[in-house]
Amino acid sequence: MNNLFYTTNIKNENITLEDQEAVHCSLVLRKKVGEIIRVIDGKGTLYKCGIDKMNKRSVECTILDSEFHEKFENVTIAVAPTKNRDRLEWMIEKLVEIGSDEIILMNTANTERTRTNFERLEKKIISAVKQSLRFYVPKVSEMEFTDVLKLNYQSKFIAHCYEDLVKDGHSFSITSNKLVLIGPEGDFSKKEVEMALNHDFKGLNLGDYRLRTETAAIVALSRFQ
Repeated sequence: MNNLFYTTNIKNENITLEDQEAVHCSLVLRKKVGEIIRVIDGKGTLYKCGIDKMNKRSVECTILDSEFHEKFENVTIAVAPTKNRDRLEWMIEKLVEIGSDEIILMNTANTERTRTNFERLEKKIISAVKQSLRFYVPKVSEMEFTDVLKLNYQSKFIAHCYEDLVKDGHSFSITSNKLVLIGPEGDFSKKEVEMALNHDFKGLNLGDYRLRTETAAIVALSRFQ
């Protein structure tokens, strides 16, 4: 399974790749009519398909076989987006590769980035899913910090740098769905951390060194996976 393709254009026994997926199949990988390819729908199903017709704009296939894969990802990372777009995209790419169930871009008191190109991010996410041979495309959304606090998760954590606020969040069930908050460059405000602790979040210690936002998000996800 060297290459995966992604589409949601699935009807009965037929699958159609469009746009960049079609270009990648026909022009980049130079697949031919009659060849077998493997396609994911981003919701857990892997399809084995035979190519029937193709051009650079679309690749039409017949489903030959399919198999469903259970979701093992159970960690949501809510992170304040970095001001630098390249660092933000790199972070999200790595979170997808490691296996985040969902990524929330969170607006906090110290968040500097105010606009996010979600169409561009989606392309990065799908590319990372295919590269890492995963079967689920994680959801990416945008929320206010106060709204994130109200989300219902079995285990909830907030990483912060305040020495006088408790940081003991290490106990959790392996199977529980987990929400981890990662602050912006400059950290959460002390008031935000106190609000989170009052909403049953546990303080999370990521080590003795001060980490960049994107590094902290990756370390946190790796710890809980």
